[in-house]
Amino acid sequence: MDFFNANLFNWYGLAFAVVLLVPDIIYMKSHRIDRTIFDNRAMLYIERIGKYCSIFLMAINIGVLEGGFTKPIMETFWLIATCILTVLALVLWFLCFNRFSKLWAYLLTVVTAIIFMMSGLLQVKTLLLTAGVVYLIGQLYVTNKYVKSKQ
Repeated sequence: MDFFNANLFNWYGLAFAVVLLVPDIIYMKSHRIDRTIFDNRAMLYIERIGKYCSIFLMAINIGVLEGGFTKPIMETFWLIATCILTVLALVLWFLCFNRFSKLWAYLLTVVTAIIFMMSGLLQVKTLLLTAGVVYLIGQLYVTNKYVKSKQ
């Protein structure tokens, strides 16, 4: 089996996943977050599992519960919509870096979750859609606790 077979990797998905992950890593390194504000450790793990599974499944085609794009127009729509939403997420990250706002934090959470869930829907990847929903639930908890601690 050719490891770099086009069927194993979704190169566009990998690019989007990296672009979405880099600002998150930079924010975690540059801003100290008090972990004691999160009183429910299970929700932290749910958020992390949702995030990293979504990123992994955007880049890698594992062949389980996957159908792929059913029409070529869906792939074009996915590329354009994901580009627009990724740029919007980067702008929201930039705003959060410079001056944190509750609105921007919640919008960032929703935009990234929409990217994951839309990717799962359009690519007919049931696991990616499920991971996106898990990410949304966990990230809303984490964002809510973080926003309350900043006030």
